[in-house]
Amino acid sequence: MQFADDIKLLRVTLDSTLSFNKHIVTVTLSSHYHICAQCHICPLLTLDAAKAMAVSIVGSRLDYCNSILYCMLQVNIDRLQCVQSVLAQVVAEAPCTISSTNIRRDLHWLPVNHRITYKLCIITRNTLHTTQPL
Repeated sequence: MQFADDIKLLRVTLDSTLSFNKHIVTVTLSSHYHICAQCHICPLLTLDAAKAMAVSIVGSRLDYCNSILYCMLQVNIDRLQCVQSVLAQVVAEAPCTISSTNIRRDLHWLPVNHRITYKLCIITRNTLHTTQPL
């Protein structure tokens, strides 16, 4: 009997080393697919509509269960940050020469590692004050 190298549970891929490498790859690939789709219709949308669409489709993928990525390898966090940076470039319809950090700041988006820390802080605060995590 052979055991699986990884298991998918609640859309999170857990591998035997708990490195979440396969989960990061899955999130990255699906996010890039949706970013490419949005890239085609972005010129037809207002900035607010493009931003709302990006946050609801791709941003939710980046935020889903991201608290388990706390203290993760920086390489994996950088992969997710790259996805967010590309998304910001597409939403703002900015050329590649403009820094994605400035675009994210204009869009009021936190970097991925700060989003993870923020989510953990919110969960902790809610648990301490209401005895319920969410």
